[in-house]
Amino acid sequence: MVNNLRTLSILHYVYGALVCLGGAAMLMFIFIGAMLNSDMMQQQDDPPPELVGGFMQVFGWVLFVIIEIIGILILLSGSWIAKRRNRTGSLVIAGFCCLNFPLGTALGIFTFVTLLNEEVKREYDRPALPVS
Repeated sequence: MVNNLRTLSILHYVYGALVCLGGAAMLMFIFIGAMLNSDMMQQQDDPPPELVGGFMQVFGWVLFVIIEIIGILILLSGSWIAKRRNRTGSLVIAGFCCLNFPLGTALGIFTFVTLLNEEVKREYDRPALPVS
C-alpha cells in the first residue's frame, strides 16, 4: 500500500491543477458582469440594471476565490503525501474532494483507502529524512 502513495500524490497534483483551471472559468462571470455595466450596454434603449452586472462580477469573484483555494489545498495535499506529512490534513481534503462527483469522489475514496491503511500510518510515523 505504501507504493500507492507516489501515485496518490501525482493524482492530487493533476486533480488540483484541473480544479484551478476550472476556477479560471469563473472569470467568465466577471467578464459578463463588466460587459453588462459597460457604456455599450447602457446606450441601448432598454439597458440592464447596473445591479445585475455588479452581482455577476461579485458572484464571479467569490466563486473564483473559493474554487482556487480548494484547488490549492488539493495541490498542498499532494505535496504532503509526497513528503509523508500532515496525514490528517490530506484526509480532510479528501473529504472535500468526495463532494465533487465523479473524479473528486474517486480520488477521495482512493485517498481514504490508502491513508487509513496501517502500513501507511507507520510510514507517516517514521522520522523525516534529512534533506541534502
